[in-house]
Amino acid sequence: MGQSGGGKPLLLPPDVTPDHVLGLVELLHSLGGRVDSMHIGDAISEDVRFLPHAIDVAEALGLIVQREGNLELTDLGRRVAEANPKTVRELLRRVSSKLEPIRSIVERLEEKGEMLAEEFMEHLQRCYSSDFERAMQNVLSWGAFLGLFKMDEDDERVLPIRPAERKRARGGPRA
Repeated sequence: MGQSGGGKPLLLPPDVTPDHVLGLVELLHSLGGRVDSMHIGDAISEDVRFLPHAIDVAEALGLIVQREGNLELTDLGRRVAEANPKTVRELLRRVSSKLEPIRSIVERLEEKGEMLAEEFMEHLQRCYSSDFERAMQNVLSWGAFLGLFKMDEDDERVLPIRPAERKRARGGPRA
């Protein structure tokens, strides 16, 4: 299903939001950190069609592992479940490069400082052949939630959020 460790980043499903992933992590935490994957759908009141994709994203981010038919929280998943919202964002921001197109958008923004809306949309169209509109809104939601990027108020450019802080976190020069 998902990915673990290194390797190629997982393409973010066009309909899996941060809330889906965090809800799954919080549910697993409330159930003791481990549950039979066959029974997880029973515990979720939300549309279960999102569940396999939310599991893939949570696994790609290193929040859960699938072991012997069970879903288990990792140490990172446990920290996310117990953290305050600011810390959750920081923890997820650190592993967000495991998701495409988040990774390539952030790389482009670090390289050029901005991304024209047309370039952003063309990039997303290459990633998502269908469900493009939903994917675009979802990728922007993830970018904003993680504090990585946002569309400007004129919908003309995608801009980094707090670029100086990210450079400091990577060991770059201080502003």
